[in-house]
Amino acid sequence: MKLDCNSIETIKDINDQIDYDDKVDGGSKDASEVSCGQNNSNELQNKYNEHFKTIQGIPEKLIASIMCHCCNKLKPTGKEKVSWLEFYKCMKTRVNSENHPKTFNKLNELIAWHEARNKKS
Repeated sequence: MKLDCNSIETIKDINDQIDYDDKVDGGSKDASEVSCGQNNSNELQNKYNEHFKTIQGIPEKLIASIMCHCCNKLKPTGKEKVSWLEFYKCMKTRVNSENHPKTFNKLNELIAWHEARNKKS
């Protein structure tokens, strides 16, 4: 599952490249793992809408490109189990804090939240 990240404009562009139907409901454990695309859901879009969409200065194209590259890096076959913490850490490596401080800061917040949550588990 190698995604073409060069033509990505939106999060939907990532999902459109993947033909995967999740037939097994993972319950609450499944929610902590990244799905880069599936026919019946778009988790990446949900995360973008929840965490980035309302922040001025964070364009969807930037987040879509970063997410696409992290999907390729962390889920090359699409079957790897990757936590959101791992995914956000990957995203952070692709962002320059000087050029995109709001994105960088938001990713730091998300990483800190997931790390604190993991310590409680």
